[in-house]
Amino acid sequence: MTNKDNIQESLHAARVRLFQILCALDSLGGKKLDQREIEAFLEELFVEPEAAAENGAEAESGEAGADEEIGVSRVPLAAYRRSCERACSVRGALAEIDALIGTYSTEWKTERMSLVDRTIIRLALYEAVIAKKVPVGVALSEAVLLAKEYGSDDSPRFVNGVLSRIVKGLSLL
Repeated sequence: MTNKDNIQESLHAARVRLFQILCALDSLGGKKLDQREIEAFLEELFVEPEAAAENGAEAESGEAGADEEIGVSRVPLAAYRRSCERACSVRGALAEIDALIGTYSTEWKTERMSLVDRTIIRLALYEAVIAKKVPVGVALSEAVLLAKEYGSDDSPRFVNGVLSRIVKGLSLL
């Protein structure tokens, strides 16, 4: 694996972690949590046991198999905190993101979308349109990849269709 491949893999892993955090937060309903509350809420799931122990939490043994079953990679505390910070940024832009979805996706309102599809679309729009941290083509490709990994059989086509309609409507493609 080349250095470029390693970087791409770690960027994808960070995006997957952010997606998982956003899904967990969205499943809470409208409950508002600040960054510290988010960190505390999900730390046990995402942070390496030795890093959690250093942070004052009890390290539990024998849970690695459970992590693999649900597709969660444990990371150092600093990486987890960066993901929580990004999650707060995405959540802070939800009104703007959902307005875009509502404008360009007339047949599918966010509340009718599955949790997975909605989260993937929101994350891609945040990265490419709101924060402008990722090129549009990369955001769409990553969204489709996440949809293949975590969504239903129809998710990749649905996510791609909604995002394509929005970026075309915004003249970004």
